[in-house]
Amino acid sequence: MIDRQTREYRFGDFVFVPHRQLLLRKGVPVVAGSRALAMLELLVSRAGEVVSKEALRSHVWPNTYLHESNLKVTISALRRLLPHATADLPYIVTVPGRGYRFVAPVQVAVEQAVAPAEQLPGSPIASTPLAGLPITSAIVGRDEEIAGLEARLAAEGWVTIVGPAGVGKTTVAVGVAERLEERLGDGACFVDLASLTDPQLVGAAVATALGVHSDAADLLAQIVDILRGRSMVLVLDNCEHVRNAVATLAEHLRTVMPCVLIFATSREPMGSKSESVFRLGPLQTPYAGRELTAREAMTYPAVELFVTLAEQAWDYVFSDDDAPVVAAICRRLDGIALAIVLAAGRLSTSSPVVLLGLLNESFDALSLEASNGNPRHQTLLATLDWSYRLLSRDEAQLLRLLSVFTGAFSMEDIIGVADDRHVRVAEIAAGTESLVAKSLVSVTYLDGALRYRLLDATRSFAAAQLATSGEHRSAQQRLADYLLVVFERAEAEWAWRARSEWTAAYGRRANDLRKAIEWAFGDDGDAPLGVRLTAAAIPLWDELSTIAESVERAGRALRAIDGTEPGDPEVKMKLMASYASGLNFSEHLGREVDAAWQEGYLLALGLGSTDYQLRTLWGHAVLQSFSGRHGHALATLERFRVLAERENDVTAMPDGTRLTLMTRFYLGEVEEAATGLTALARSQVPALEQARVARFQVDRLVGIRVGLALAVWMRGDHRQAQGIMQSALDRAAELDHRVSQSNALAQIGVPLALLLGNIEQARRNGALLARNLSLHETAIWSPVSRFLDGAIAAAEGDPQSVDTMRAAIDALIRNNFVIRVPMYLAMLAEAALAHDRLDEARSSIAAAHERSDIQAERWCLPEILRVKGLVHRHEGDMEGARQTLWQAVEAAAAIGALTFELRAAMDLAELLDDAGERTEAARLLSMIHARFDPSLCSRDVVRSGEILERLRGG
Repeated sequence: MIDRQTREYRFGDFVFVPHRQLLLRKGVPVVAGSRALAMLELLVSRAGEVVSKEALRSHVWPNTYLHESNLKVTISALRRLLPHATADLPYIVTVPGRGYRFVAPVQVAVEQAVAPAEQLPGSPIASTPLAGLPITSAIVGRDEEIAGLEARLAAEGWVTIVGPAGVGKTTVAVGVAERLEERLGDGACFVDLASLTDPQLVGAAVATALGVHSDAADLLAQIVDILRGRSMVLVLDNCEHVRNAVATLAEHLRTVMPCVLIFATSREPMGSKSESVFRLGPLQTPYAGRELTAREAMTYPAVELFVTLAEQAWDYVFSDDDAPVVAAICRRLDGIALAIVLAAGRLSTSSPVVLLGLLNESFDALSLEASNGNPRHQTLLATLDWSYRLLSRDEAQLLRLLSVFTGAFSMEDIIGVADDRHVRVAEIAAGTESLVAKSLVSVTYLDGALRYRLLDATRSFAAAQLATSGEHRSAQQRLADYLLVVFERAEAEWAWRARSEWTAAYGRRANDLRKAIEWAFGDDGDAPLGVRLTAAAIPLWDELSTIAESVERAGRALRAIDGTEPGDPEVKMKLMASYASGLNFSEHLGREVDAAWQEGYLLALGLGSTDYQLRTLWGHAVLQSFSGRHGHALATLERFRVLAERENDVTAMPDGTRLTLMTRFYLGEVEEAATGLTALARSQVPALEQARVARFQVDRLVGIRVGLALAVWMRGDHRQAQGIMQSALDRAAELDHRVSQSNALAQIGVPLALLLGNIEQARRNGALLARNLSLHETAIWSPVSRFLDGAIAAAEGDPQSVDTMRAAIDALIRNNFVIRVPMYLAMLAEAALAHDRLDEARSSIAAAHERSDIQAERWCLPEILRVKGLVHRHEGDMEGARQTLWQAVEAAAAIGALTFELRAAMDLAELLDDAGERTEAARLLSMIHARFDPSLCSRDVVRSGEILERLRGG
């Protein structure tokens, strides 16, 4: 019987001696990795049989999770080592769905004393096995880095991959080494230095990995002797805690052994002039807010890695429904490869949704039960703890402090929270750069400026250390104090700095600000500081369109003031104005909103603040207009005008003029409003960038164009109305101010597109409005959005549209947001007639007439009369229909609403035609139709042309 320890296999030109890890071809050693040789041993020992993939995994990688791609890579590498046995017959063939078979004839014999042709007498090299490359997780999304590093290593000779814990440094290093070992004469040797506690043991670890055990005093000299004449790559993994010793060894080897390439991984550079440093970033993840299908999500390496591992381990099936959840998981993990590997392993017990919830609460869910894995890699937090323990006392304290930031931060921010009498700015900067070098702080460029950031897992770990150190309250106090200074400065800059620059500078701090305010109003916080912070933040909330948040935070701050000693009256004035402004967009416009505006005005009057007197007067006028009190709104706006002119506040006057003209528009002064808004729009173009959104709720130019578009449409200028509407929507989108955009979409973007007959555009704009409302809650527009959805459906003949429109109008009336409700009721009545719901139409048009009188909204009276005439006609009252339609034509002419005049004339002409008065019908309609550009393709102009053609043709 042949002892396995002395067994050798012969096939073709090859001799394979497994226990010596020796493969010879024609007596010449073949450089091969230990995994490839282990796989070859199993295949040749079972030559002719099918060896399953599972059997290969168990033999080569016992007790180790393995991605199938690793198996395929090793099989491919083994095939490259073994050229075809004959011209058309390989040594190893694939048996689809089952595994692999070694098909060449194999002879088994006792090992002979074979001397390789190129082995020198007494040389320890040829038979000395190298420590093979380890098994790594699937290599996904790193092709570009691996190719670049392969070329760089060949050119530079020594490359150190630097990156944060778990980013995949070892995986990439092994990927590069695998490619190099195929073409280097002596392959690759892998040395894991993680377990070393004494830097002096680095040399011994390298010597052991090279296969030589020696007690020689000059170990470095023996390593050089071992490597002499070899062409290979030496991979030194996990060097951060012994980097000085590694640097000394590597520098010496590069000097005396230039054919040996050195590849190191570390969380910070070795600090040698000889090394080339490559910083490895996380895997790319999908951007937040982007809706992706499963196919699209898989184009992102982080998602691809997660899904690949989950599919291999748990037969997971990736779907479109899971795509946003998996994308969020990968974002939460910052694309860190180790974290993704650990998270994918949790799918055996958790769905993606549950896993995301766990990760949002804590990173403790990321653990791996592995008996033979590196303990530092069995939990993500363990890898961070390893790095943390290597920090100096000051570095550790700074890292803990930086965990108070929620996202990216600047050096100014770091100094702002870290500076005190005992630490100099230079020391803070040096400490930060040291943390960057150690890959605990990431560096990026945002808007052309240098920014720092803790990855989420690092921040979570550092925050836990902050809490256990007893420094949490002090750190939060520092952050809040610093942000108060920042946002009081921001409030002053808001008056003169370009909006785009201002929002870029301060918008990025919004989450830090939220965190500081939450802490300040918490149990161990500082409520007076929270009140001041909230007041200083008002311009930011307004510019970011966070209406609901602004109301909630201002309300809480006001309650805090009322529950304590009277604070700064100026702070209370600002908070009250902000609170009232937010209530203007709330679900219900009740008496409490009037009271808030009145109290804000009285506070401003008492303090002599012209700015806040104007703000509160303007906001109160908006409320009065929204709630159908247009006469009161005009009176309030007159007080606004007198004050602005007396104080010569030229920046406020255009906003008052715009709102006054729109109020007069609703009162029926259509021609005057169109003329005035046209002049106002022209006057504002040169000062475009000086307008500020936050002062008067909506961007000035957007507001002017919204009103102007509707006014010129009613005047009959349909093409101009379409252009102005689009310019308003474009500017709102460019500003990225959701309140301005929602106002534009709700007031013209959807209704005017619908009136012009552009159903598809109305649908697109309606969807955008709904999306805005889901992102930034402005409750006031929700019923309007639902009504407009119903109106679009009505235009397409949907019988359910009537109920949708009715429910939305009822909500508007309950909420006291009744501006335009008379027009909405007329639209509802016409939709009801289209579906033969006469009672609904009759009651709706009666309510429209009543509300038009109560609210003095005469702008839509011609439409109410027109639809009322249609109701009479459906009732069979032809004389009543004729008289009412004539009233509609005359009412439209009286206010300069040519479009409404045309709409009423079309219905009247069809009534006259049915009564046998075709000539009169044609005469009436032709006079009005002739006043429109015949090339217009708007719905009303097209329809009137078709009616005229029919009348004349008859």
